Amino acid sequence: MPFSLFDWTHLAALAAMLLVAMWQDAAMRRIPNTLVLWGSLTALGLSVSPHGIGLGSAIAGGMVGFFGFLLLYLLRGVGAGDVKLAGATGLFLGYPNMLWVNLLILLSGGVLSIGWALITSQLGSVLQNLKTGSAQIWLNRQHGHLATSTALLVGRTRMPYAIAIGTGTAVHLLNTWPTR
Repeated sequence: MPFSLFDWTHLAALAAMLLVAMWQDAAMRRIPNTLVLWGSLTALGLSVSPHGIGLGSAIAGGMVGFFGFLLLYLLRGVGAGDVKLAGATGLFLGYPNMLWVNLLILLSGGVLSIGWALITSQLGSVLQNLKTGSAQIWLNRQHGHLATSTALLVGRTRMPYAIAIGTGTAVHLLNTWPTR
């Protein structure tokens, strides 16, 4: 079935937001709030158009994206811009699509972070962080909140997570968009 003008507009707006976010995150290690705001408003506008996904689905998808990555932010695994970008992506994709996209983003992030660690010669630090973070979570779960928290090795070479958000979203769209 050929794509309608709405489908192409929707796809172009989502792709533009994600591509600019990936570029900004890679170049500056920041995702501009104005970009996420623009993307969010565009997604909400498209959701209420005659062929849109509906405001309820868009808001639910945005919440799934946002709250799905909020825990990673609280664990210092991603930045606040990544959480907001995942929420804006959810506004475009809606619910339940964003549930699957979250999973694909996490899988993409895992694969890309290993590649990033190899490229930047940080694999030892990544594995040490994984060990330290896992032990801290286990201890907190077993003994309640501990007074001292072990600091993770964080450097300027952290992977720009917007790339994982874009990759996970692209994989989802490539697998589902033609059936829409």
